[in-house]
Amino acid sequence: MTLLYLVAAWTAGIFLASSGQSPAGLWLLLAAGAFGLAYALRHNRARGLALTYLALFALGAARASWATRPLPDHHIAHQVDTGYVTLTGIISQDADVRDTHVNLRLDVESVQRSGITQSAAGIVLVQASRYSDYAYGDRVTAGGALLTPPEFDDFPYRDYLARRGIHAIMPDAEVERVATDQGRPWYAALYDLKRRAQRTIDQLLPSPEAPLLSGILLGVESSISDDVREAFNRTGTSHVIAISGANIIVVIRALMGLLEPPLGKRRAGWVTLVGVGGYTLFVGADPAVARAAIMGSLALLATQWGRRTYGLTSLAFAVWLMTLWNPLTLWDIGFQLSVAATAGLVLFSGGLEQRLDALLRRIFAPNTARSVTRWLAEPVVVSLAAQITTTPLILVYFGRLSVVSLLANVLIVPAQTYIMLLGWIAVLLGLLWTSLGELAAWIVWLPLTYTIRVVRGLAQIEWASATVALSPTYAWAFYALLGGVALLSIQHPDDRATLFRRVRQHVSASVVAGGGAIVAVLVWIAAFQQPDGRLHVWFLDVGHGHAVLIQTPNGAQVLIDGGPNPTRLRRAVGDRLPFWDRDLDLLVVTQPKASAIDALPALLDRYQVEVALTTGQPAASDAYIALFDAWAAQQTQVVPVTAGYRVAVDDGVTLEVLHPQLAPPSEAEPEDVGMVLRLSYGDTSFLITPDLSPEAEQALAEAGWYTGSTVLELPSRGSDRASSAEFLQAVQPQAAVVSLGAGSRQNLPAPEVVSWLDERAIPLYRTDHDGTVEIVTDGRTLWIYRER
Repeated sequence: MTLLYLVAAWTAGIFLASSGQSPAGLWLLLAAGAFGLAYALRHNRARGLALTYLALFALGAARASWATRPLPDHHIAHQVDTGYVTLTGIISQDADVRDTHVNLRLDVESVQRSGITQSAAGIVLVQASRYSDYAYGDRVTAGGALLTPPEFDDFPYRDYLARRGIHAIMPDAEVERVATDQGRPWYAALYDLKRRAQRTIDQLLPSPEAPLLSGILLGVESSISDDVREAFNRTGTSHVIAISGANIIVVIRALMGLLEPPLGKRRAGWVTLVGVGGYTLFVGADPAVARAAIMGSLALLATQWGRRTYGLTSLAFAVWLMTLWNPLTLWDIGFQLSVAATAGLVLFSGGLEQRLDALLRRIFAPNTARSVTRWLAEPVVVSLAAQITTTPLILVYFGRLSVVSLLANVLIVPAQTYIMLLGWIAVLLGLLWTSLGELAAWIVWLPLTYTIRVVRGLAQIEWASATVALSPTYAWAFYALLGGVALLSIQHPDDRATLFRRVRQHVSASVVAGGGAIVAVLVWIAAFQQPDGRLHVWFLDVGHGHAVLIQTPNGAQVLIDGGPNPTRLRRAVGDRLPFWDRDLDLLVVTQPKASAIDALPALLDRYQVEVALTTGQPAASDAYIALFDAWAAQQTQVVPVTAGYRVAVDDGVTLEVLHPQLAPPSEAEPEDVGMVLRLSYGDTSFLITPDLSPEAEQALAEAGWYTGSTVLELPSRGSDRASSAEFLQAVQPQAAVVSLGAGSRQNLPAPEVVSWLDERAIPLYRTDHDGTVEIVTDGRTLWIYRER
């Protein structure tokens, strides 16, 4: 139990440190002090343990702080979105072949721009022609545009790559091999064997059986078609494809069975450990695989030494070891699901199996009931135990609940062991002699085809999968309750009785104290989230769109547009406004385009809008219609406005409309009549612009409105069509902001615009690099904060 609490303290420290930037040295000093006090108080076990937990908490925070420290100046990530570059480096992993391209993990050595070569470091994901033959250990040059990895609505791709040390991608790269065999020979041998095994599978079996077997045995899932993958997702059986503990068990049993007769148990065990490590590297060493390998190795070592293993302790040690190596592993979805599933098996499979056996004994004779229980243990008990702990994560991340999951697992799980064993036999024989491999492949084709047909058949049921979203808050609450029940269940009955007796004795005082603490925390949070007498303007990072949130000195809240992504807008607004606040005083829609309005209807499910300003230009899009329906339901006052309209707040903030000059006709292009706003407070001002055409810029200039501003939001994301030199000269900004989505291939902002700003030493803040940009002012001074 002590190890569980120590690892819990360690991971809590990682979570805390990841939410902000704090020096690792401070956490190390705290850990050293806590360890020193723990040693001094070693005769007082309770205080010594508490201080040890504090020390592990601080060490976890120190590890996370070190892992998330700022990248060095020569890191290649500082070169993204700056145009064409040529990289030189070594391919550090096997090529990942996809349908339209091949992904190469390039360890960068140098970067060349405009004929000038500089040393560089870091990893870039290079996407080259699918039909290239690059391999691990090749030194190559790669030419192309270096981009920030994009974000997807249903998958945090940028974070996924960052956890693997990748902060830049180069799509459509021109790659040329310079040298070969620059990597480690044993790595090269492993990757070569893996490629040969995959080619053998492709030769022996048709599709979709071959891609499925590649996923199960080799961890190569890139060739599995979208419809097959979706069928596994709808039926809750996608775990079958992933390398898991079952694969590690098969490897251990196979190696021990082969090696124990000639080598003896002890020597065979050590060789098997090496084999498990090799297999882990062979299939890619993803976090879920590494977790299974560590736990399998611990179980094997315990057997070697005649000791027993405890599942939760082994799981905790695996979590600690992996987060010691890379603390960002905690945010890997596959790792989270793997840990949750394993915890469910350890905590609940035994009890569920006993209850199943008791139920069957009411129907069958004891011996028959026990045989049926053993047969159903893996497909029913194991699946149900894993689902108890993984379902909340699945609902949070994927928003779907498989109704047929239990039935699907009952039908296909028994076949998976045979697929793994027969599949490896077929691959090994095929590597030696293709004809022998074909005979074995015909046999393994049967359970593979059975698995696919069962999964596809169940997936075709209309109600097989339901859309169910779950808030992370509720998921945390569920896991807290589940963890409490689990801790009670694994305690000794005498310890549990003592705990209940103490709870009954102190419950009143504890409830009062706990309730008071909660109230105090809420009061302090509310106090800190009160208006601070300054104007706050957030240029929100909502992807390929436009959204600006404003809070005036007295707390009035204005949202200008919302971008295209409902999930990102809800998070961005929710992170900045008080948690209890559900009102927006003013919503401004600058133009009826997807990049401005598509996310707004979903936001209005939570927030009530008092007044909405529009240009009055109608649109036929579903989002525009849904937005007006939401306003009607909320009885929002909708006001069409043109140049000259002013909104004055009683704290000195003024919002003025500068464009369009006249009410736009329905056939007008949105870029010609987009709403331009000037926000002013004291001596500071912000010019907030949507997508604008050159004609709109000219109309604004000819109208004679004063556009000079302290901060300029570049129109049309910095396109040279909108941000002309004349326009920029008229505004004369001291700082500029541009709203961009990461991974854009439009080469924005335009080099001419960037050069104009650079020549005048005007700083440019970009939401694709900096995240949400917050500008705070007291009417005289600007404070600018970047999210990243």
